[in-house]
Amino acid sequence: MQGADPFPTLSALKELEFDLAEEVGLIVGMKANSVVEIDPEIMSGEPCFAATRVPVRTLLDYLEGGDSLDEFLEDFPTVAREQAVAFLEQSADAMLATLAPVV
Repeated sequence: MQGADPFPTLSALKELEFDLAEEVGLIVGMKANSVVEIDPEIMSGEPCFAATRVPVRTLLDYLEGGDSLDEFLEDFPTVAREQAVAFLEQSADAMLATLAPVV
């Protein structure tokens, strides 16, 4: 398709965040070393950074709004830099995997 943008928008990433995260194992419930956890008792089951009440969507909203990772981390000190970077790296890998040509 000529003229189509081959790169997904951040909005498209947000729409796929739960499905992709689940597919590549980002969401592992309450296991040790989780990047993201889903607990119906925390934030009504919204995917959150492990051991926090900070939805991962908040990081995506910050980045989409032009804020830096440092600004996000400053506003949400319960999220470790390593958690945020791991989430972004794993999300990017999952998105890129969906764009790989079918052989």
